[in-house]
Formats: sequence, C-alpha cells, structure tokens
Amino acid sequence: MIRKNVSMEDEYLQKLQPFLDKNNGNLSAAIRDAIELADAALQGHESVEDALEYFTQGSTKYPEIRNSLIESSECILISQLSFRWLIENTDGILVDDELVSELFNPYQIKNISDLVEYLNTRSRNMGWEIEVSSNTLEEDKTEVIVLENGDTSLRAFLGELISIFLGCYLNFDISFVHRKSNSIRIFLKEHRSDMEVPPGIRKNFGILDYTFKEIRSKPEFWTSLVERYRLQRYQRINLNKDVFETFLAGEIPDVTSFFEASAGKPILEIPLYELFAISKKLLFITQLANDIERTVEKGKIHIKIRHQFSEEIAIAKLIALFSKLFLAAGHAFEVRTVSNLIILEFKEPCSSYPSSNCKY
Repeated sequence: MIRKNVSMEDEYLQKLQPFLDKNNGNLSAAIRDAIELADAALQGHESVEDALEYFTQGSTKYPEIRNSLIESSECILISQLSFRWLIENTDGILVDDELVSELFNPYQIKNISDLVEYLNTRSRNMGWEIEVSSNTLEEDKTEVIVLENGDTSLRAFLGELISIFLGCYLNFDISFVHRKSNSIRIFLKEHRSDMEVPPGIRKNFGILDYTFKEIRSKPEFWTSLVERYRLQRYQRINLNKDVFETFLAGEIPDVTSFFEASAGKPILEIPLYELFAISKKLLFITQLANDIERTVEKGKIHIKIRHQFSEEIAIAKLIALFSKLFLAAGHAFEVRTVSNLIILEFKEPCSSYPSSNCKY
C-alpha cells in the first residue's frame, strides 16, 4: 500500500462526482474507478492527448468503432489493393438497392443537407477521410455534390451510392459527373423516378449494368459468342432473324423501323445528318460495313460507306439496302462505287441544312 498526498482543483473533483456517488464518497475508491476507465479508454490510442481528441472532437482515428464492427461481423478487414481491384473491376455495374438503403436510411435523410451531414459523420467514424459538401450554381441553380480527398476508388464508389440514393429517394437525376484526381463533382437535376434508377445515373455509373445482367442470365451463350467474335477478329455479321430471312429470300429488308425507333419519329421527319448518325450506329452493331463518313464536296453532301465485300451481288445488296432507306426518308441521290467504297452524293445542297451540319 502506497500513500501519497494528491492536490486537486475543484473542477476535477466535480468530474469525479459520479465515481464518488457510486462509492459513497470514498475518494480512494472513486480514483481507482477513474483509473480503470482511463486505462480502458487508452486502449488503441498512443497517448492521452490522442484519446481525448478522439472522444471530444470526433477524430478520424477510430479503433473502438472499427473493432466493434469487426467483432459483430458487420464489417471485415480488406487490403486497399484488394478493395481497389474490386471497385475498378465492377465499374459500370450499378450496386443493388439493398446496399444503398443499408448505408443511407431514407426515413432519416430527407434532403441534400441531411445527406452531406450524415456522410461527413460516417466518414469521420469509419476513417474514410472523405469530405462531402454541396453548393448551388448561381447561373442555373444547379445542385452540386462534391466529394474530396480520401481513396480514389472509395470516392468513386460512394459517388455511385449517393447518386442512386438521390435518384431513388430524393427525385434527382445526374446531368454530369466531373472526376478529378482528388475530387468528384456530381451535377444534379430534378427527376421523378418512382424508385427506378434514372437514365443519367445509368449513363454515368451503370453503362455496363444491363450487359452484365444479360451475361449472368445466359452465361454459356454470351461467353461462346464473345469467344467467336474474338477468334474471328470481329469479322462477323449480326442481323435480326427477319432481316436475315429477307436476305435469304433474295429481297432487300426494310430497316426504317430501326431508324424510327432510334430517332423517336417517322422516317420522313428524320433529317439527313441524323440519318447518318443512326447509320453509323447500325453499322457498328451489325458489322455490315467497316465505316461510314460524311463529307462536303463542291457544296454537296457525300456519304461514304467502306466495306470488305468482294462479290458484286453482295455489294449490290448493300447499296440497295441504304438506297431503300434514304429514298424512304425522301432524299434524292446518286450512287457510285470505287473499289471497297460506296459513295452516295445527295442532290440537295449543303446550304439546305443547318450550318453546323455542313462542317466536317
């Protein structure tokens, strides 16, 4: 037993009061309890100052929270390298709604301010070191969510989760995402989603989402098809059954429905520059030709289709296919071929189109 004199100011005695009450005013027992509590609080901290900072200022050093989450099996430890590989190799696939609602409680987060406050608190407690803020652009009142600092992969992952939450629960879509080395800026616009993921979120975060769902639904078909394309260096033609059947019957298929569906209007209302853009998309999907380009020569618009066919009958069929399309759209033109090039020279002058569409 060691006895020592202890001098103590009144403010410290006041802090010991709960321990004194517990021990019926016995100061020695109260001090022993305080020492036991201090010893427990210092576990996982390098110094008294470190522990005080954690408890009084919400430090990003989080050993107690981390340990409790691991012990409860709610979280696991994973190396940063493994985490980055996981995030980068699932880029373009949207996370499930269950994961979003597990992180963000829609009954507690009612607006963007709530979301920003919640994320900053969560970041401090979990050691993410990511700072979240929001602002409104004065020129068009656009809301912007900003994520700064922290790990690049984690920042991108949180940006996707935030966007899905905003789309499903707060009626926002994403107009644009600006990624920099140390930040992500998410530009918002109002959108009524009815719990469906808005198109802007799919465009910016889920461009491969539908693709991977189809691959998972029919893995044998898609893996074998990809292998065929890879081995044959993409020298394959991809056509609908009805189009292929028409070709087999020796006739020219009508592809105007594809153009009308892509443009969202009747074929006669689709301008030439838009027909060209959809034709490029059609050729990319079907591989019917290698490339298509637009030029202006002597004030006239020319569309040039490059192909790899050598049989005259096949080339004639390809000419007939596009001739049928452009005639259905009401355009007059002349056709000539040079080696592996089909040239359509349109009779209407370039000046009949908006000036921006005459510059190539």
